[in-house]
Amino acid sequence: MPLALPLLASFLYAVGSWGLKLGLRRGAAPRFVTALSNLAMAGWSAPLVLFFPGKAHQPGLLAAALAGCTLFLGRVCAIRALSHGDLSHATPILGTKTVFVALLTSLFLNEKLTSGLMAGAVLTSLSVALLSFTPSASGETRALGKMDRPTTLWALLAAFLFAVTDIIVQRYARLVGVGWFQPVMFFTLALLTPLLFTSAKQTIASSPLPAESRWPIFLGSGVIGFQTSLVILVIGIFGHATATNVVYASRGLWAVLMEGVAGGGAAAMDRRILILRLTGAALLLAAVALAVGSL
Repeated sequence: MPLALPLLASFLYAVGSWGLKLGLRRGAAPRFVTALSNLAMAGWSAPLVLFFPGKAHQPGLLAAALAGCTLFLGRVCAIRALSHGDLSHATPILGTKTVFVALLTSLFLNEKLTSGLMAGAVLTSLSVALLSFTPSASGETRALGKMDRPTTLWALLAAFLFAVTDIIVQRYARLVGVGWFQPVMFFTLALLTPLLFTSAKQTIASSPLPAESRWPIFLGSGVIGFQTSLVILVIGIFGHATATNVVYASRGLWAVLMEGVAGGGAAAMDRRILILRLTGAALLLAAVALAVGSL
């Protein structure tokens, strides 16, 4: 399996998420950010019909629609996490997706649950705790403040839903062929996107996409859409969802480094937070490697 592809996708995820976070910070409405990134995913996946064969398989096509539903919910949670907290906080926690994938494959795809997997889960809990601290508002030199629970919980829920999506893709994509499975999956995602605006008692007094937020939102949506389609394509063709996500989990380190260099978050403003989040991201990668290495 070409592991260079999920590695490329992990870097692109950090770049795209940085763009989305910058747009959110400049006043873009989270619902519009979610909608645009969803449509970008569908746009990148649609041409696969022309390049990959497919075959009629009713359970597989229904599974593709189900994967679109879980991806939709996961994207809502991921954007909520990104709008609540820093890129260097939300993105590494999404790396817990790999542990969820390993657990779900042991339950539904006949892979064994090992002691290494359990140890990896414990180490993951420690890394998530480290990633969840925010700077103290008091300005004290040694205080780190309290945990950012909303960001942590939204990111964990997103990671679980993305893991469910990957399991469905691994189980059913090859029965239909990625040329049909992936477009149906992302077409479902696009069909569900208007639901983001059903409770529209939101004020439209100000623009949902202020002018200064547009270029990072459009750039971030395009990059996020491409890399998501790439990861799903790799799993759909080669399987090995767990191994793919081991490499893909490096997006947490990319995100922490990007925020530290490009600015815009706590990791850029406070060296303690940068070090803490780098440590948490590294621990998370170690947990993932430990869990998967024991399978």
